[in-house]
Amino acid sequence: MEFDLKLVFPTEEYKKQVQEYLQEHFDNNEYELNGDGGLDTIKDFDKWLEKIKNDVSEKTVEKGRVPATLFLAVRKSDNKVVGMLQIRHYLNESLLKNGGHIGDGVRPSQRRKGYATQMIKLALEECKKLGIQRVLMVCYKDNIGSRKSIVRNGGILENELPAENNRIDQRYWISLKKRFANYISEAEDVLEIKQKIKSVKAKDFSGDIYLNEFVKMLSPAFLENGLCVRDNNYKWLQFYDDASKVCLTTIYDEKNEIVEWYFDIAREIGKENGVPYEDDLYLDVVLKPNGEVTLLDENELQEAFERMEMTKQEFDEAYEIARNLMKKLQGNQEKVKNFTDRYLRKMLE
Repeated sequence: MEFDLKLVFPTEEYKKQVQEYLQEHFDNNEYELNGDGGLDTIKDFDKWLEKIKNDVSEKTVEKGRVPATLFLAVRKSDNKVVGMLQIRHYLNESLLKNGGHIGDGVRPSQRRKGYATQMIKLALEECKKLGIQRVLMVCYKDNIGSRKSIVRNGGILENELPAENNRIDQRYWISLKKRFANYISEAEDVLEIKQKIKSVKAKDFSGDIYLNEFVKMLSPAFLENGLCVRDNNYKWLQFYDDASKVCLTTIYDEKNEIVEWYFDIAREIGKENGVPYEDDLYLDVVLKPNGEVTLLDENELQEAFERMEMTKQEFDEAYEIARNLMKKLQGNQEKVKNFTDRYLRKMLE
């Protein structure tokens, strides 16, 4: 998507435009704005600017509120403010119910031009910078435009809740942990890569298998423990199982010897536009060729739970899947090797 907009933190330069933005809503009989950081009640630009500067930090935000960053959505061609959005850095009980991470609004004269969809897309990039990995957005059910802009950005409806004035809130989650099988081709160190997909329905596996062959690398890629996971002629054989919430990546070296097996615990495994994906649920299990089994990223799971980006049920499910998998893998590295080697040969045919 070619963006017409950019997100800008408010400055004195935009004082007149912000005042005009507010007045345009009032002239349209809209007195409660979305994503405006309280502009509709404060009304005074200088006081509002001071407030939103304070909102950014845990130390200066008003007691009882979560830190938040406000952005103006500015059209690149003429520097016109067409909308506002506010990103809450994490959720509390109230925001979890009917506020969400992102509040956004477009001025009346600029609606139905696709700006809300662009604004959310840009906001999601800012969410990544803040460490938010699963974004909640809430809109009224009868706000068709808002609903569409959320869905276009990957929003999945979780439920509906009663709201004020006999309206209905719809709660949508957008995952920033969804990883597609071909994502590695965009890595800067990958100079040449071959990719192949095959759908399989067999007794031992049903789903999609994706092969990444790293033909030429700018330089080898190492983990923190010094293990090389990408180099010239290395291969990643990925298994996207239809009947499981585990995505297996088998890493082979240039001699087609196993480097390690990496199991991602997933919230969901699916396919979009012919490309498999896994929506990561934080925990990972690693199996070494010597049989050693390790559980990784427990801290990430705990942090996501504390940020209210997942339910207690999902938290418990991630551990249950991981622990069952670890038991299954103990002492069975030769079985796993025979399984993945067989499919590697088939993918290389």
